Amino acid sequence: MRNIVLALLSIGVGFAISFFGLDIYSNSISNEDKTIAQSNKVITPKKEGEPPINEDNTSEETLTVKGSSTGSFSVDTEDIQKNFDNWEAYTKENIDLMSTFIPMDDKGAIMEKGIFLTLLRTGAYIPIKSKKDGKVQYQLTGIDDSSNEKIKKSIVSKASIAHQYFKMEGKKLPNYNFIDLNGNAHNKADTKGKLLVLKCWFITCKVCVEEFPELNELVDKYKDEKIEFVSLAFDKKDELVKFLETKEFKYPTIPEQKDYMTKKLKVKQYPTHLIIDSNGIIIKMVNNVKTLTSELERIMGK
Repeated sequence: MRNIVLALLSIGVGFAISFFGLDIYSNSISNEDKTIAQSNKVITPKKEGEPPINEDNTSEETLTVKGSSTGSFSVDTEDIQKNFDNWEAYTKENIDLMSTFIPMDDKGAIMEKGIFLTLLRTGAYIPIKSKKDGKVQYQLTGIDDSSNEKIKKSIVSKASIAHQYFKMEGKKLPNYNFIDLNGNAHNKADTKGKLLVLKCWFITCKVCVEEFPELNELVDKYKDEKIEFVSLAFDKKDELVKFLETKEFKYPTIPEQKDYMTKKLKVKQYPTHLIIDSNGIIIKMVNNVKTLTSELERIMGK
């Protein structure tokens, strides 16, 4: 009997040692050297008292985290968290939480986007971009305890706005009956059977105005498609007429729509673009022309 007990104890100790050794090995694998990705930060000043203005400029470059199930590593997650400038440069080039992407948890498993954004809002994670089979993936990665507090606040802020916009997707566009600067009506009857693209902006929003040329290109690109482009502005009719005399903008523009944008559409950042399907359902809310362009290409298949 004594020999049996000793044998069982020996087996148990051996199992514990093996498990401990395996754990050490796994940790050593996950902490392999990573390649540092660096880029420069561009700062554009904004006037005090204006609504939040989006200055993100995302890129198609593929960056992933080494050791992740999403693919090969080419970004050092420790380096991009060393200071706020590093983090801001990385996110400007790689992260757009309002775009279409595959959300993944910290183990690499696909998850629901609403939960992904909710977890980012806790400030406990950063999103890391990768690409697999031509599709963009963002994976949650635990934030370093030593990370600058501004990094956490930035993540929480961007994730909160993205979550608000995500909640609007799938909802009906609130009732509208717009009259543009030329006296033309834009209502549900006029846009029935068409894709509707709305731009939310105001005259003193620098980024909003800078994207006019690219938006004009979209109007030209889809001129033979069933798409209607309309812009909603804060400003009064006479101010807009005078301003647009010097700035070509091919969207019909509706004046004095601040209440509709902030109260009905829940717009939190400018510019904001909405894509609404032929049944009046909001498909996407995004905050830059690059993402708008890629989303239209995805929807229209070109």
